Amino acid sequence: MRSNTRVITGCITTLILVILAIPVSALNITYQIADDGTGYHAVAAVNATDRYEFMQSGALGEQVPLKVTNITLFENGVNKTYTEERGGIRFASGNYSITFDGTISGNTFQSQLPEPGSVSIILPEHYKVDNPLLTSLQPGGSRVNKSMNQTVVTWDKTRYFDIRFYDGNQENLLGIFTQFWLIIAVMLLLPFLFSRGRQG
Repeated sequence: MRSNTRVITGCITTLILVILAIPVSALNITYQIADDGTGYHAVAAVNATDRYEFMQSGALGEQVPLKVTNITLFENGVNKTYTEERGGIRFASGNYSITFDGTISGNTFQSQLPEPGSVSIILPEHYKVDNPLLTSLQPGGSRVNKSMNQTVVTWDKTRYFDIRFYDGNQENLLGIFTQFWLIIAVMLLLPFLFSRGRQG
C-alpha cells in the first residue's frame, strides 16, 4: 500500500512540476480612442507566444479578420520583424509589445482577442458611456473610471469586447426625442381623461 501511495504522490508531484514549467501566456491591451472617434491606437503586451491575431465578430458571431494598419513589433524596446498571415502576424516565440491602428464606425468598436486578457479602452473627455439608452458595454463586469480629461473602461480576463460610446450632441438629441414623445403621450391621454371626467 505504501508503495502505491508513493507512486501516486510521485506522479502528482511530477504533474504539478510540469504544469508550473509550462509558460503561461498573458495578454494586456490598451486602446486609445482618437479625439474624433473614428479610429484608435492600440498597444498590446503579449508573453510566451509566437502569433497575434486581429479579429472581430461577423454577422453570425464567426471570427472575421479586423483591418489594422501601422503594425509594429517590439522586444525590449527593439523593433523586430514579423510575417503577416491572414488575420494576424507570426514571429519568434517570446515576450513582445505590439502596436497597431484601426478605424471605428458610428462610435461602436468591438474585437475578439486571441486569448483571455485585460482590456482597457481610453475615451477622450467628450465621450461618455453613462446612459444605458445610448451606450453598450459587453461583456458585463466592466469597470468605468472617469477623470477630468478621459474615461477608462476596463475588462479583466475577457475574450471579446463590444463598446458603444456617445457625445454631448447625441445626449441632447435623446433629450429632445424624449420630450417630443412625452408631449405626444400627454396629447393622446387628455381626451381620455376628459371623457372620464364627464362620465363621473
